Amino acid sequence: MAVKPKAKLPAQPGRKGTLEYHPRRSELVKHIVLDTKTKVQLAKEYGVTPHTVLRFSKRIPEHERVAVLAQHRRETLPDDVREVNEERKDIARTYDKLASRVEALIEKAEQRNDDAFALAAMEGLRKVLRDIATMQGKLAQQIKLDISLNDSREWIELKGILEALCDEVPQAREPLLRLMRERRLSVARHEVPL
Repeated sequence: MAVKPKAKLPAQPGRKGTLEYHPRRSELVKHIVLDTKTKVQLAKEYGVTPHTVLRFSKRIPEHERVAVLAQHRRETLPDDVREVNEERKDIARTYDKLASRVEALIEKAEQRNDDAFALAAMEGLRKVLRDIATMQGKLAQQIKLDISLNDSREWIELKGILEALCDEVPQAREPLLRLMRERRLSVARHEVPL
């Protein structure tokens, strides 16, 4: 009696992985996307194998990755701006100290009636003051903190919803894209394809 080959069933998605329902899933996604810990460290921390973490990391949707990166950028930007401003203040203090030292040298030279040295020190002071003015002019430019709504979690989520809607109702895709372009809304494909 011949054995009949089994009919191939259409591929169905299997059950969701352990990490998909983990209570600290969002924290895990953040560690994976920002690459703050190794897969082995994450596996130990979450009580799974490194291979499970690897499989889970491959299934993180692109819109979720973009949202995590955008949130991280928004969180770190004020710290970077603060650091640059501190450096600006430090440079200004250094130039002020240098100018006061040159002034002290000029006063000492004048008290000793050393006109040649006083003249050379004044030339140095003039250069220092010019450098101070140039540096303060460059540093006086305000540092702007720009946050684009295209990177916001809500907009990325809304694009995902619109994409799902367009998949269900293909006739809606063209009018939606036309209206978004008319209102100058982002339809970039690298974030969430529409």
